[in-house]
Amino acid sequence: MREPRRVFVVGVPRSGTTLVQSLLAAHSRVTSFTESHFFSRHFRLLPLSSSAVLLRDPAPRLREFLTENGCESALADGVVPPTRFLPLQTRGVARRFLRLLDELAVQRAASVWLEKTPRHLRYVPFLERVSGRERPTRFVHVIRGGVETVASLYKASRSWERPYDLESCVRRWNEDVAFSLKRAKKDRFVFYEELTTEPVTVLRRLLAGLGLDWQPEILERYAESSGRLITGDETWKEDIGRVLRPSATSEEVFTEAQRDRVDGLLRHDLYRQLHEQMSSSLAST
Repeated sequence: MREPRRVFVVGVPRSGTTLVQSLLAAHSRVTSFTESHFFSRHFRLLPLSSSAVLLRDPAPRLREFLTENGCESALADGVVPPTRFLPLQTRGVARRFLRLLDELAVQRAASVWLEKTPRHLRYVPFLERVSGRERPTRFVHVIRGGVETVASLYKASRSWERPYDLESCVRRWNEDVAFSLKRAKKDRFVFYEELTTEPVTVLRRLLAGLGLDWQPEILERYAESSGRLITGDETWKEDIGRVLRPSATSEEVFTEAQRDRVDGLLRHDLYRQLHEQMSSSLAST
């Protein structure tokens, strides 16, 4: 069996990344996992650089991740070496983690593995460098309109250890979409609004871009696949797997004054620029 292809789904939290993950994971040649948080929790991005440094021991979370996915937690021992000076192990640990996902995909007889942790968005350049030219890694950005993303993020974070205020949610959307815009010529993009209104068209295009054939049963199986990708404490994801249609969370979360405030702070121009670039790219192919 050939080495499996690597795919990361990234984006602003609550933008539809779990939905895209579930749909792709319903493909017969794809396997996926619960959110690993491997890079976002243990590596720190270096300013003005496309690199990162390992600062926290990822072994405890990695063992938990493996257990969540029905794997032997002892596999973590082959990823993190018994050393105290973690920064020197940055690239080695990152590469061994990617190879571990390769091994899990082979065990599952999958030709593609998909990892989805929204916060890995900023680590895309680092992951690209770690994978190297010999193992190109593909990235799928999920983009959703600012008002609805902010509303969903604000609502979901009420149950988190550190809830976001409205300004933090807006800032997160603005900064993350600005980052995605810089990757417009390199990566794949899915717009939530288009996916939920024209799922067949969007999925066909995405699968073709990832080198996968179209399987119409994906739209029937994705609810089942989502159940394997969500842990028991991720209650904010309970709506995944219901009828595939646009969500209007802002109507139940915001007062009119809050909506106007959020709307005024959002960089809607970033969404428009990104959408125009993607539309132009599709028109030229």
